[in-house]
Amino acid sequence: MVGQESAERTQPRRTKWVVLGGFATVVALAALTGAVVRKEPAAGGKTAAKVVHLEQGWSAERREEFYYTPQGSQLLPYAFLTALEQPTAAGLFLDPSYIAETGFLPAEGRSELNPDGLPIGFVKDPRPGGAFGPAVGLTCAACHTNDIQVGQTRIRIDGGASLGDFQMLMARLSKALDATLADPAKFQRFAARLKADPRAVRPALEATAAEIRRIEAAGWTPEPYGRGRLDAFGHILNAVAAEALGQPENFRVPDAPVSYPFLWTTPAQRYAQWNGVAGNPLGRNLGEVLGVFGHPSIGNGTPGSFSSSALIESLKALETWTAALQPPLWPKELGKVSQMRARRGAKLYAQYCASCHGGPDYPLTPAADAMGGRQWQAVKMVDLATVKTDPKMLMNFATRTAQTGILAPAFGGAREVPARQVLVAMVGNIAENDLRNLAISGDARLAYYGWRFAPGSTAPQAGWVGPLAYKAGPLAGVWATGPFLHNGSVPTVYDLLSPPEERPKRFYVGHVRYDAKKLGYVSEPDKIPEKERAGLFLFDTGLPGNSNAGHVFPDPSVARLSPSERYAIIEYLKVLERPHPAGH
Repeated sequence: MVGQESAERTQPRRTKWVVLGGFATVVALAALTGAVVRKEPAAGGKTAAKVVHLEQGWSAERREEFYYTPQGSQLLPYAFLTALEQPTAAGLFLDPSYIAETGFLPAEGRSELNPDGLPIGFVKDPRPGGAFGPAVGLTCAACHTNDIQVGQTRIRIDGGASLGDFQMLMARLSKALDATLADPAKFQRFAARLKADPRAVRPALEATAAEIRRIEAAGWTPEPYGRGRLDAFGHILNAVAAEALGQPENFRVPDAPVSYPFLWTTPAQRYAQWNGVAGNPLGRNLGEVLGVFGHPSIGNGTPGSFSSSALIESLKALETWTAALQPPLWPKELGKVSQMRARRGAKLYAQYCASCHGGPDYPLTPAADAMGGRQWQAVKMVDLATVKTDPKMLMNFATRTAQTGILAPAFGGAREVPARQVLVAMVGNIAENDLRNLAISGDARLAYYGWRFAPGSTAPQAGWVGPLAYKAGPLAGVWATGPFLHNGSVPTVYDLLSPPEERPKRFYVGHVRYDAKKLGYVSEPDKIPEKERAGLFLFDTGLPGNSNAGHVFPDPSVARLSPSERYAIIEYLKVLERPHPAGH
C-alpha cells in the first residue's frame, strides 16, 4: 500500500417536516442558521480556518467534557508526551500542525479540562501514576470526531468517523522516543522540560520507549490501515487473550481494519459494532478501552480477581452524553438542498433502502424482550450471503480461537475455546468486579448496563449470535461519515449507490475537503492538487480486506438505479430525519 507518510449553551434546532406520499421531506432547514463559529488556533503564526460547530444537542461545555474525559487508557507518562520533540526536528511532538498530519484533530485552544492543549481525545489519567506522574491515553473523541472543510471553514462533526492514521501516530511516537534517547541534545532538552535529573529520566524513558516499540510492533500489518481505520477487535483480542492471559500463542496479526463508526443513535440500538456483537453499553465500552491502551489483569485466575485500568464511572458518563448527541443537520456552508429532488429521493429510499436501514420510521424491538418494556431500535443484521461485502472482519472474529491457559477451569477444563468467549468472560467479570467495588447495585447497576436485560434476568443482554452478518444501522447524518462500507472501501455515497464495477478501485483518504454533490470527501487523484497530497493515503481495493464489492441494492435483476435516481437519494440523505428516542 502506498500513501503512508506521503462557549455558549445552545438549544437543538427544530426542523419542520411535511408528509408527502407517506415520506418525510424537509420544508425548512433549520441547519441553515444557528451554528456556533470558533477560530481554530494557528500553528506557527499561520492564518487559522474557522471551525463551525453544528448544533448536535451538546453545549460547548458538554463537547469539551466529551473531548477530554479520561476512560482509563494509559499509553505513556503525560509529562513525557508534553515534553517530547518530533523525531527529526526540535519542534514539539504536540505541535498542532504535526498532529494534524496524522489526521487527528488539534485542540481549539487551552481550557480547564485541557490546560496543555492536547489534541482532541488525548487525555490525562486522573490517577497519580509513576515517578513522572499520571499517564496520558486516548478517549472516545480521538476516533469519533472529525472535520469537513469548505473553503477556509472547517465544519466539526461530533461523534463522526475520524480520519486519524493510528499506525502513523504510533510509528511517529516510537521514533520520537528513540530519537530522544539517541540524540544527546534532544535528551537534554527533554529532561530540562521535565525539570528532572537526567540520571533519573533516562531509565524511565528507556522503559517507555521499549513499551511503545512493543505496542507499535504488535500493531504491524502486511498492509497499513491508512486513514480512518483500525482493527479494533484484533487489538482488543490480543490485549485480552494474548497479553493479559499470558498466552503469546493467542496473538494474531490485527489485519482486518474497519472504519470508525459514527456514534449518534448508537446508545439506542439493539446491537452495536459492525458485526453486532455488543449487546450492552458497559461491555462494549469497557472492551473498547482494553483495545486502546487500557490494561486488563486476570489476577490469580479467578473471575473475582479480574480488573483493568478502565474507569467505568467515566464510561457511564460518556455513554449518557452520547445518548444526547444528535445527527448533524446539513449546514448552509455545503449548499442548499433541492426539495423537489429530495421528495423524489424519499420515495426511492423507502422503496430500496428503508427495509434494512429504517427511516423516517424506525422499527423498535418488542416490548416483551426487555425489562420494563423498554424498546430499542431494531437495527437489522444483514447476513453476509446477502450483503456480500468484504468478509475478512467477520471471519477473523468468528473463526479465531484462544488457548485458555490459567482460565481453563472457567471453561470446563477446555484448553481451547473461541476467542470471543475469553473476551466476554474477561469483560463481564471486570465490569461486575468494578461495580461491586464501587458499591453499585440494584437499579444503579442496571443503569450502567443501559437497562439491557431480559425480563427476570440478572445477566445483561448479549450481542448478535446469529449467522455472520453486518449491521445496517440508521442513516441520519450519514452524509458526514465517509468513506463508506464497514471497511471504508467506497469514497462517496454516489459510488456506494453505483454498481461495484463503477466504484473507484483506488482513491485517496484523508483529504477533508468535501464533495457535496456525491456526499463524501474529495478523493480522486486528479481533483487533489499535488501540494495537498502529503499525508494522504492511497486506498487500494484490490488488497486483502479492502474489497469494495457487495451492497448491491436494489437487486440488479429487479432494478438498477440511474444516475439521476442516485442523486435523488443523496439529496434525501441530506435531510433524513433522526430516529425517535428508544430505550424508555
